[in-house]
Amino acid sequence: MKKLSSLLIVVFLLAACGKEQSFEPAKINPEVDVCEICNMSIAEENFATQLFSKDGDVYKFDDIGCMYEFIYKDKRIAEKDIAKQYVRDMESGKWLEAKEAHYAYNKGFWTPMAYGVVVFEKQADAEKYLKEQGKGELYDFKQLSQHKWGWEK
Repeated sequence: MKKLSSLLIVVFLLAACGKEQSFEPAKINPEVDVCEICNMSIAEENFATQLFSKDGDVYKFDDIGCMYEFIYKDKRIAEKDIAKQYVRDMESGKWLEAKEAHYAYNKGFWTPMAYGVVVFEKQADAEKYLKEQGKGELYDFKQLSQHKWGWEK
């Protein structure tokens, strides 16, 4: 019986080691979660973003610009060590993989830290927002990655 118990333990440990890590968006608690860059409470949840390292560490931000500052200015994580980046649809609050989202930008658009980038799940919604505002540019993930942020100007 002792051998069987030991064997089962080894099998469970090996199974756990072979399991791929899941990088699903973590819940935001505005009462305790603060932005990694500006230390502000993540009160405007539909503007929140998250970044997961390949090690499974999660970093939370109150504005997409703070996430980019974390990566490119502060260099707290190398791009090669990023497993997933999540953003939220401004209207629904739905978590989206950053690579799949659509972005409306204008320096005059309100965001928690005034970076002016607003996120949408659907391109048509981003285009509609730009039309309603009468200004701004539409970005995809690649274009957003090439965007000049405030600290770069």
